[in-house]
Amino acid sequence: MNDQSAHNRALLDTHKAAAYTGFAANTLKLARHTGTLAGVPAPQFLKIGRTVRYEQRVLDDWLSQFESKTNTAC
Repeated sequence: MNDQSAHNRALLDTHKAAAYTGFAANTLKLARHTGTLAGVPAPQFLKIGRTVRYEQRVLDDWLSQFESKTNTAC
């Protein structure tokens, strides 16, 4: 990894990742144990010592798998 890509690597803690995705922090914590979130495999995370971080681009990719809907009848 070059210096430029390292600087562009946004890392979010559990609470910021929860706010970013719209889930509760406890839901993300549970998803790390169960491996599923919203009925699909949970987003990958980094474990750095005792610290957990989510890469913003990984969360973006994970969120992109869900379809946008115009109404609830779809």
